[in-house]
Amino acid sequence: MSGVEVEDGVSPAAAQHLKIIAGAMGGGLVLMAGLVLWSYAHAAPTAPAPAQVMAINTLTTVMMVAALIAIAGSEFAWRAILRKTPGALGVRVQTAFIARLAFREGAGLLGMTVAYVAALNGVLRAYPAYWVNLAPFALFLGFLAAHWPSADTLAAEAGDILGSRQ
Repeated sequence: MSGVEVEDGVSPAAAQHLKIIAGAMGGGLVLMAGLVLWSYAHAAPTAPAPAQVMAINTLTTVMMVAALIAIAGSEFAWRAILRKTPGALGVRVQTAFIARLAFREGAGLLGMTVAYVAALNGVLRAYPAYWVNLAPFALFLGFLAAHWPSADTLAAEAGDILGSRQ
């Protein structure tokens, strides 16, 4: 038996690979958050034009809808991949977890991009309510905290979805 796959679960090596991937995705979003904060701190203290505020308002609305769809979609993808993909449980869990992370990271990146644009044009400084664009990022970090990959937790989560069949 290799160190990557075990017969009836997720190997510690596979869980370690997922920790690296999850950490890299989270780290990328943290770096982007730093860019947003830096841009906010260095933005000119001028009042934004009404067209800029309307554009950020529209982008925020679109982002929130898209983030909701992506986060819900992450759970549908997680379940569908676990249930419908042939192969060993460990491989299905790896594939499903990466897809789940990617959907959620995409939501975080979209929100971070809108916040960045709002910081660049002064909208974020003039209207602090637009910090709400960082909500998908916070949700991603919360997801990582609650679902940090380990062989046992991944196997248990997959077992909850699959029941007795694997």
